[in-house]
Amino acid sequence: MGDYPLKIPMKMNTKSGFTLIELLVVIAIIGLLSSVVLASLNSARDKAKYARAKIDINQLKTAMLTYKIDKGELPPPGDSCSACSNPPNSTWTAVIDDLVNNGYFGGRIDKDPWGNYYGYDDNDCNSNPGPSYVFTAGADKVSWTADDYSVTITQSCAD
Repeated sequence: MGDYPLKIPMKMNTKSGFTLIELLVVIAIIGLLSSVVLASLNSARDKAKYARAKIDINQLKTAMLTYKIDKGELPPPGDSCSACSNPPNSTWTAVIDDLVNNGYFGGRIDKDPWGNYYGYDDNDCNSNPGPSYVFTAGADKVSWTADDYSVTITQSCAD
């Protein structure tokens, strides 16, 4: 028979693992994906805060309208509304105190989800009649900007 060259299996000197470039690419991709996820979570968090503010304000509106049915005017009673300051401040607690102490509201809502006091403009049945409303300054904490949310409680004293 013929002479065949003897084939000896050669042991290759290979190391298993990833190169530094491959690891850096994977880390960069993970970082990019995590930043996209965090951005979408922040958006969802902001939407949840606005939803909470809308719920709070609508509960306040209901309590204030019930108060008006019983007392004939919006809280606090009288022509002077120290809680109607702009920007809103801690005098808002006088309105909440009046609602809670008279049983129109079950708990305290002093501040909106961003930590601002709710704003209140009481123009109902006083020397400056007109719409009365409750509002939040929103995330930017500045009244009368695009991110504010407000609800009209009454249009006039007759409402």
